[in-house]
Amino acid sequence: MKKLLLLLAIVGLNCSLSSETTYENTDELKEKLISDSQSFQLAYISNNYDQASQFMSNEFETTVFNSNGTDLIIQTKENIETSGEGWDFGEFVMSNHMVTISTDQKTAVVVFNTDGHINFENGEQNVPYATRASQTWVHTTEGWKVMHSHWSPRIGSSGVPIE
Repeated sequence: MKKLLLLLAIVGLNCSLSSETTYENTDELKEKLISDSQSFQLAYISNNYDQASQFMSNEFETTVFNSNGTDLIIQTKENIETSGEGWDFGEFVMSNHMVTISTDQKTAVVVFNTDGHINFENGEQNVPYATRASQTWVHTTEGWKVMHSHWSPRIGSSGVPIE
């Protein structure tokens, strides 16, 4: 009987430990991921590596395909701090967020649209910007972290300039 009780206690403890990463209410998890996605992106376009890195993992690299069609970029301190040199977003609005979560709640994809305009230091102002984006988020020992982002221009607009 003692062995059965010990076994049940171990199984119960194991179940409670493994449930730490699950959310009873997936709407709460979706809201958290949308908020994290927005915070990461706003930190990134503000060249704030310290804030952006809070959403990046030490366990894997964070990568991005920018909306200008250039090669894959590994997000580094230098990359984030110098992104957008020579231009900036005069307006950058994220909308239409949708979140898909894996059944084990360890991976999620956040998709959304962005609208706004870009201003060039020595050139055009208010250049229309409209993209669609997807971000893959992974639940790690450090919490939810962005692994990869993919951006593409929407019809009738262009993405970020090639730097």
